[in-house]
Amino acid sequence: MNNVDEEILKQRAKIEEFEKERFSEETVEVEVKQSIFQGTIPINKIPVTFEEKILLDGKVAIWMPEDFEAISQEAIAAIYLLGNKPELVLGNTYLNFSVGFHYTQNEVPDEYMGDFLKIARMALERCGPKVKILSEKVRKVGKHTVSHMHLLSHTITDTVYNVMFFSSLEGRILIGFINFNNRYRKRYVPIAEEMLQSFRFTGDGTEDEPEDGE
Repeated sequence: MNNVDEEILKQRAKIEEFEKERFSEETVEVEVKQSIFQGTIPINKIPVTFEEKILLDGKVAIWMPEDFEAISQEAIAAIYLLGNKPELVLGNTYLNFSVGFHYTQNEVPDEYMGDFLKIARMALERCGPKVKILSEKVRKVGKHTVSHMHLLSHTITDTVYNVMFFSSLEGRILIGFINFNNRYRKRYVPIAEEMLQSFRFTGDGTEDEPEDGE
């Protein structure tokens, strides 16, 4: 083995060791103590800057990585094969999560959104054992009611962790989601919860009031 081969093996070993360190429990325990509202935080040792983005023709806002960009409609169609495709999905090339919205044509006034979780739960449970609902909650965001749930879904190869939230925007149901591979849940769930906390309607205030979960 010549010196070039030895150097390649050394570099490969360093990369493998760094990858193990990035996703280690020790790294995650340190990183989860930091908040996206600080601006720049490490995610598996990669510095990521968060900021508030205004979406859906200026109607809603949510914090996310500043370099998240909208995925093309062609890519969305390739990922979401079974209908109910979201109109907007945002992500980047190096983080293992995305955020998106589906603005439906279904008309439900805000006063009924507190009960909407029951409808969403029944629809999801019809998918069978591929979906497991972990938690549900309802809160007020400004003048709006926002219900949300954490759940697991399954693809052929992976288990996906989903944070879904539901609200009424101008009388129509708006469905938002944050999802990622379940293997990264210890690091990403705290981020998703803060992103959900940051979600607001631009015409309202920013105060939110938690209500009892079911």
